[in-house]
Amino acid sequence: MLFGTVGLLIVLIIVSSTHYLVSREQAAIKRQIEHSIGDIADTYEARVLRSLREIDATLKLVDFVASQQRSDILTTLSERNLLPPGLIFSVSIVDGQGRVKESTSPWELATQGDTFPTLPDVTELVVEAFSAAGRQQLLFARKLSNESNVPEWATLTVSADYFVSGYDAGSLGERGLLALVDAGNVTRIARSGSQLTSRTIMALPSYDEIMNSDDKPFLTHWMEVERMTLVRPLFRFPLSIVVGISVEEQLASAYPMARRYWLRALIVSVAALMFLGLLARLSHQLQRERQRVMDERLRHARHIEHLAFHDTLTQLPNRAYLSYVVDQTIGQHRESEEGFALLFLDLDRFKSVNDTQGHEAGDKLLRLVAKRLLASVREHDVVARLGGDEFVILLRNITQREPVTRITEQLVTAIQEPFALQGQTCLISVSIGVALFPHDGADEQTLMKRADAAMYRAKQAGKNTAYFHERWSV
Repeated sequence: MLFGTVGLLIVLIIVSSTHYLVSREQAAIKRQIEHSIGDIADTYEARVLRSLREIDATLKLVDFVASQQRSDILTTLSERNLLPPGLIFSVSIVDGQGRVKESTSPWELATQGDTFPTLPDVTELVVEAFSAAGRQQLLFARKLSNESNVPEWATLTVSADYFVSGYDAGSLGERGLLALVDAGNVTRIARSGSQLTSRTIMALPSYDEIMNSDDKPFLTHWMEVERMTLVRPLFRFPLSIVVGISVEEQLASAYPMARRYWLRALIVSVAALMFLGLLARLSHQLQRERQRVMDERLRHARHIEHLAFHDTLTQLPNRAYLSYVVDQTIGQHRESEEGFALLFLDLDRFKSVNDTQGHEAGDKLLRLVAKRLLASVREHDVVARLGGDEFVILLRNITQREPVTRITEQLVTAIQEPFALQGQTCLISVSIGVALFPHDGADEQTLMKRADAAMYRAKQAGKNTAYFHERWSV
């Protein structure tokens, strides 16, 4: 009787312990899903926001040039390498009836029977979805601010699957989810594994519920799959990203482990001490493995974050990071008397270097220019590359024009110094436009636009110089 009671007690302890371990492992996997989905959402959000900001910046640039000239707008921008890659993006200027006046690529909607979306008469960014050539497309449009009697829009069209091309089966699994949805929770594009869908309604909380959710994932059922899902509205854009991970798919990795636990529990029921020793060792190994996986994912997330916010050629901050820093600096200085300066730089004669010595020499020149720019500013200033031969510098804590003048003179002098490229001496210069906060603008877009306009005035004045916004020059 005593031995039976002891044996039963040992079996109960083993069963209880095994059940606890299995449950803990499943709970750890669920917690890991929550952590992973947050990391994936951060990366995906940064990538989508970077693309949307570049798209919006392109449309604003078209609007700016359209305010200066009435025709050959896209040709002018294309000649200056200011348009996105034509293989992916199609930039057009259309009127209220959808007639294309200018375009960077052939437009074949009329021959294919597809319908160009009707554009609303509003000033903010418009995002529409339509089908062309059997593929789902996303159209971004801004109404031109020219004084024409007939309303016109600058549009940019891109294949919708461009926004889910970063789907990683290693992180999301074969039944995970990446999606862009509009305010009505209608998918503009969604990807699960290799399957693409669009124009379907997802059962998601309302916008207010999402904003009050403290960025916590929740369970959803979509296309017969239960997923841990995270939704994030995109700042300043009428879209939200959706990231989902299949709970069943992730827990499937725990099933073989659970079977092994129960088999070992049965074997060690006759030898409790061996069971306890094995259990302690296994628990330690699992903890080390889990820590290794966490460390690896953390390194991967940091690498992805670096790629999302830095230029791959010069390793300088890119447009996305610059926008974040400028917005943050505006918030810091809004209530104080301090200001800052935004410098828009464009290299003179850079295109001739690419044409005569090749793109490899041009890339090396950009890297050398980046080093000189960094050496010419203060340690707490920010030097960023927008793309091509365009750079932007944020000069912090500026209250007078004189420090800006000194720094711009240093920049002009530094770029004038000869560059050694492939055994040859290369001479270039730089044109700089300056906008001051808060005198020239109270937000990033206004400051960038006015600094860009001042840079064009420097170009027109003979290049190799710097101009402040309005009438002052360095």
